[in-house]
Amino acid sequence: MQIIKLFNKSYDVPTGIISSRFLTKNGRKITLILSDSKLYRTSDKGVKMVSLSSHLRFQIKSNKQQNSLLLETDLLSKPIEYQFIEQPGMWEIFLKQKLPLMDYQKYYEIEKLIGSGSFASVYIGKSKADGTKVAIKAFLKKMLMLQDPTQWREQIDNEVKVMKYMNHQNILKLYDVFEKKAQIYLITELCRGGNLDQAIKKLEEPLPFLTVKVIFRQIVEGIKYMHDIGLMHRDIKPGNILFRKPVSLKQFGLSAQDISSTIQKQLNVYQFCGSYGYMAPEIFICEEDKSKSYNEKCDVFSLGCLLYELTTTKPLFSGNNLKQLNKEYDCFGNRQLLNLLMKMLNPKPDQRISCSEVLNHPVMQVEYDEYGCPLFKDYKKPVALSIQKPRASLKSKSNAILPQTSRRNETQSFKRLSQVLPPIKRLSTEVHN
Repeated sequence: MQIIKLFNKSYDVPTGIISSRFLTKNGRKITLILSDSKLYRTSDKGVKMVSLSSHLRFQIKSNKQQNSLLLETDLLSKPIEYQFIEQPGMWEIFLKQKLPLMDYQKYYEIEKLIGSGSFASVYIGKSKADGTKVAIKAFLKKMLMLQDPTQWREQIDNEVKVMKYMNHQNILKLYDVFEKKAQIYLITELCRGGNLDQAIKKLEEPLPFLTVKVIFRQIVEGIKYMHDIGLMHRDIKPGNILFRKPVSLKQFGLSAQDISSTIQKQLNVYQFCGSYGYMAPEIFICEEDKSKSYNEKCDVFSLGCLLYELTTTKPLFSGNNLKQLNKEYDCFGNRQLLNLLMKMLNPKPDQRISCSEVLNHPVMQVEYDEYGCPLFKDYKKPVALSIQKPRASLKSKSNAILPQTSRRNETQSFKRLSQVLPPIKRLSTEVHN
């Protein structure tokens, strides 16, 4: 029988952020030293180490008599146990930043199943420490392996690493990660309000543009944060925008705490990734030419598709061949397209605006009163919007029509445009001679 060794011989001089003395199962004294990327074990026989990765997981087991550190991998037949000579101190806090835990049931209890699929199931859970409601997403490792035998671990590792790194009010928070031989558990904040796609489908008419701006700004702020720290989402769509609690889209008093965004792991920037109807043109180029790449501007294009859908309640691209419509999208001749959408949907990523420019665009400005409720800018009283029906004679490949508003003076400044829904007559994807 092959013996699997967890620790391997090391010639490093062990230094770290925390160290403690332990007893092995055989009663031998050792010292464990935790560094940023390695766990060292020193004894009278020398120095050994194991690299910190999600292949390695841990648990601190406590009882009245003793405290023990358990270490486990999929290759070990059973966990390795070391007994603390002193108190565990900060070991659990530091190890949680590096490794997944083993037993979620020590910290959380499952209340009910709320969704399931081929690869994962999602439960509502509760923290045993303070009763906080959470979402528990349980992945079946076997199914992940079948889907992608070579990169499944890298994808999970990267998603966990990115979610742990994120800290923004408009991005879904990851609380804990647990792993057993058969499952991986992600503990996240619970979003009870469903997603934006469900909310849009319930609308009977377009939203007031002020409401659109309040919602859209929160989404862009979350994506801007990702771009600022060197990440991109790559799968922005209404189904990936979650409401933390049930709200009506027609309610004006939305705060930044009401909306969060799930994130797409940043993998290979040469990878064909996203959802048809929301993908930037440069991503389709990567599908055909593996030497091409793209950057965070692909998210801005997706945000433009999302803004269009929020404004009209209709997707920008619709039809039987959604992939082809999205792939062939071109902004040729769109003189009547809203200025902001033209800049966000520019097919050339180097000419596409950034998230900061989207937020600073005059039409996206929102003022709030002292209670945090959005106001019509520079208006003494609310002004009703006039939504006109598009002319039947105009056709588009995308079959998507933006609502219009009447305006008396086409030379009015963007200050006026920030008060009412900008006049949009047509979004054409056809080239006119």
